[in-house]
Amino acid sequence: MDKSNVRVTTLEQYTAEAEAIFGSDKMNWKFVCPACGYVASVKEYQEAGAPEGAVGFLCVGRWKGAKRRAFGDTGDGPCDYAGGGLIGINPVHIEGHGYYFEFAK
Repeated sequence: MDKSNVRVTTLEQYTAEAEAIFGSDKMNWKFVCPACGYVASVKEYQEAGAPEGAVGFLCVGRWKGAKRRAFGDTGDGPCDYAGGGLIGINPVHIEGHGYYFEFAK
């Protein structure tokens, strides 16, 4: 992973940023898949049956039914990107927790 474009933060800072953007109800927090650009809320992940650890780490398309592959396909809808895969492009490093998606803005 090319770490030159990665934003480093703490869990406390990341959480505070989410609350400032979306409010304290975590179900409303939204993340952007770095592979396909699909925006999904925590609620959408939950409704798709994704485990809690997948939120903001893997594209929700892995549970909703991917409309395309993460690399090489185009089109609308979520993809099959896995944040922990061989090609890691998650743009935020939360110290002590790993690499995650940016928030939708």
